[in-house]
Amino acid sequence: MRRLRLLKVLGGSLALVFLVVLVLAFVWLHTAGSTNPGVSVNESDAAAPSPPGAGASPNGESAAPPEMPSPPPQSPNRSPSSIEPEPVPAGPPPPMSSDDDLIEQSLARLKKGNLAYNTPQKMKTGQTARVTARIAPGEISLETLESGMPSGAGTTTATAPTPISTRMKMTLKSADFNITQLSSEEQFVGGDTPTEWEWDVVPKHAGTLSLHLAAVVELGNLSRDFTSVDREIAVRVDPIAAVTNFAAANTVWIFTTLGGAIAALWAWWRKRRKRKTPDWETPE
Repeated sequence: MRRLRLLKVLGGSLALVFLVVLVLAFVWLHTAGSTNPGVSVNESDAAAPSPPGAGASPNGESAAPPEMPSPPPQSPNRSPSSIEPEPVPAGPPPPMSSDDDLIEQSLARLKKGNLAYNTPQKMKTGQTARVTARIAPGEISLETLESGMPSGAGTTTATAPTPISTRMKMTLKSADFNITQLSSEEQFVGGDTPTEWEWDVVPKHAGTLSLHLAAVVELGNLSRDFTSVDREIAVRVDPIAAVTNFAAANTVWIFTTLGGAIAALWAWWRKRRKRKTPDWETPE
């Protein structure tokens, strides 16, 4: 009877211990689930054995799961197709063109034309003569270009091809002539009418004198002589012009000399007349 009671007490104690163990296990599981609410454990994962030390810290606590790398942030308003490509660096600048290169490039764009000029053949000292030059595009005939120029025994007219531009200059130079320009040095060239330049020339002395005529093409800020002509003119002395020029150049000397000569002549005449007058006569 005493053994029976002892067995009942022992069985009840074991049942109580087993119940306490179940309650503690339930509490522990509930506490572990509340510390990691975002982690769900599958039955297969719970059943699979884990290697020693995995999922636990050296202190016996469970380790947190490793964090996954987050993707790089993207702009919400830009798509990959809207990203602009990086600009390609520009290469070195081209070398600057020299004046000769600019002239050569402009030469290819020049039109063909003709130059007609009229100069005297013979002159006298002190004489004034007219020099005329005309330029026109190649479409205008030479007859039209030379029409109306002076003609005769004392002048000569000639033509020469020349490149032309919209703006051109004509220059006439000489160290042997006094030159007076009668038209603008720079003029517009084009259309159906020739462009004309005129000068008056006066020889400075006698002899075979030369004139230099040049057609200047304007290329932007540059200019270049393309067609030049040298003309020789025979100049002889004109006696009347020589005397006139001498008198004009020596007016003061001439009047001084004449005044001195007249004064000397007057003094000589009075002295001679006084000698012929008798002492008893009163000179007039």
